[in-house]
Amino acid sequence: MKGNARHDRPVRTPHRSRVRLLGYLTALLLLALSVWQLPVFRLQTLVCQTELRSLRAADIEAASGFVPGQHLFAGLGGSWSHWLGLRYRAAEERIAAAFPAVKSVRISLDLPGRVVCRIEERIEVAWLAIPDGCVMIDKDGVVMSIRAERPGRIPLIEGLTVRSMTLGQALEVDVNDALHRAVGLLGAIIEADRDARPQVRLLGQVSQIRPVSGRQLYMTVVIPDTGEVITVRAEIGPELTDHMLWLRFAIDQDALNGRGKGILDLTGGNRTFIPDD
Repeated sequence: MKGNARHDRPVRTPHRSRVRLLGYLTALLLLALSVWQLPVFRLQTLVCQTELRSLRAADIEAASGFVPGQHLFAGLGGSWSHWLGLRYRAAEERIAAAFPAVKSVRISLDLPGRVVCRIEERIEVAWLAIPDGCVMIDKDGVVMSIRAERPGRIPLIEGLTVRSMTLGQALEVDVNDALHRAVGLLGAIIEADRDARPQVRLLGQVSQIRPVSGRQLYMTVVIPDTGEVITVRAEIGPELTDHMLWLRFAIDQDALNGRGKGILDLTGGNRTFIPDD
């Protein structure tokens, strides 16, 4: 009986195997054609999912190189992380190269028929004078733009000479440590401005910043209500952000109005106004 059972099993012939393989290949081919032709895999819209400050969505789309109707797999990938995230490395690099204001960009496939762009923009915080205009930088010291005239309500960093500058890259000056201290002060001001309690934003009231010896800096602050100008002495350290927040409260509560000429000392643990003799 066992011998008969073995003889009753169906025998797989080479012809039957070839037919089955051909069926698999045909199914894969039809699937591939469907993926290639279906509208769901064709670009219909490019969506910017972040609110843009200084850039326009139309300019981003033009720089990306995407064409309406192109297949969504075209240009996909570029590295393992881009493949795994269904991202477009070449398009990201084109946008980053076209706009110095772009700090980071992620472009990814999002079915049906969409490509999603997420951009983090740099924020201008200061400018430095150059012979034929000024150069704008963000809080990391990265060059954002070169202009013929100084924009209003953005601090000027004084006492530094620009040696080289490239859009989208860190600025090089004669005393890099001084620039780092000035940028550190700007970072503390921006952090203090995140507090929602005082009405006055400090960054818009600072007209000038001048790094001096050691860790100290001087900055010129305009009192918004009266137009008075006071000089503030600050120092790079762990208490700098707290001092800037205190300064915001002092301006907001009119504590510095009518003080006359002098220096507001915010170095170390000091919060003292020293009038000129």
